[in-house]
Amino acid sequence: MHEEKVALTKNQIAALRRAAETRSIQDIFVVACGGSLATLYPILYILDRETNAVHVSSVNAAEFFHNPPHRLGDHSLVILNSQSGTTPETVSAARLAHERGALTAAFTTVPGSAIETVVDFPIYYYDDPVNPYPLLLSIFPEVYQLAFSLVDLLNGSNCLPGMETAMEHLETVCQRAVSDFAPQAREFARKHRTEQLIYTVSAGLDRCIAYILTNCSFMESVWRHSSPLHAGELFHGACEAIGKDTPVVAFLGLGRCRPVEERAVKFLQRVTDKLTVLDAAALDLTEIPEELQEYIAPLVLHSLASDFCLQLSHLTGHPMSSRRYMGVVKF
Repeated sequence: MHEEKVALTKNQIAALRRAAETRSIQDIFVVACGGSLATLYPILYILDRETNAVHVSSVNAAEFFHNPPHRLGDHSLVILNSQSGTTPETVSAARLAHERGALTAAFTTVPGSAIETVVDFPIYYYDDPVNPYPLLLSIFPEVYQLAFSLVDLLNGSNCLPGMETAMEHLETVCQRAVSDFAPQAREFARKHRTEQLIYTVSAGLDRCIAYILTNCSFMESVWRHSSPLHAGELFHGACEAIGKDTPVVAFLGLGRCRPVEERAVKFLQRVTDKLTVLDAAALDLTEIPEELQEYIAPLVLHSLASDFCLQLSHLTGHPMSSRRYMGVVKF
């Protein structure tokens, strides 16, 4: 059954690529809200660094709808994400993009949803916390495969097969990391169980996972104050808010932005006693080709960060599924 889902996803990505081949795509817009937008960030990051054939930008769906880019049109590809398929802002953005003549695609978990009715190509992913699907079928692996499919289209390269193979090993790598770092996750929960504010600091591709940890885990799920601080921007104002008792989670990736993150970590080690560093250099990435580790390490760090917050949830008795407003109050 899972093999059928994997094949379906690959076919949907391939169909989008074939459609893009018939267009002279000049702009790619990734459009969504919240964590759904953050999970699309790798498309922007990877294409920005792997090709000069298109301009790529990331836009909140509400802003995209109310103030659409002037370049939006026949030569645009708009990639959206709505887990439920019903996010009003994202559905409206998709409809606008379609009306402007753009080629449109949307990630969603719900076949036949509202967003599917207004885009050219749906791409299904699978998310069920109660009965989890293989990680390969979750949003990040599919986003990465789409990103490299577009790289191949634009550059005439053949990078996708290597990324597909790497994604097949992702679950093993992430499970091993979570197991290896389980003691640190429990200690993090113990030390932070009464903290009401936890900053995150990152740069480069780690920014998308730091945003998810801040916005979707700390703020949305366990109701703690947080803010995703850019490691390079830390020294231009935000550092003044950090004191000896300020909790911070800092990320260290393997990419070209690691020196930016390292500078921030060295500073934070001097000024706060409540620093947690999630360092990709400490991960066992044996199954991942070296040339792809820079891109895939953030996904493994994301699994670690999610477990750190989950352990905090368990220790405080605050379920990750608790909500006061989302799905409860009409916005």
